[in-house]
Amino acid sequence: MDERHPALEARVAALETRSAVEDVHRENVERRLGHIEDTLKWLVRLVIGSILLAALAWMLGGGLVLVG
Repeated sequence: MDERHPALEARVAALETRSAVEDVHRENVERRLGHIEDTLKWLVRLVIGSILLAALAWMLGGGLVLVG
């Protein structure tokens, strides 16, 4: 049993290290995804705002005025 004890300790230590690295990696990925979501939210707001302003400018510029 004494021969297997150091090997088991080494395996447990390796698993704990791997788990800690994966936790940090997961936190980084979650933070990056949050930033991406925020950026996409603002891009959508800009696109929708641009479309609304273009429609408003078109309407104020005459829109569907039919000359006849």
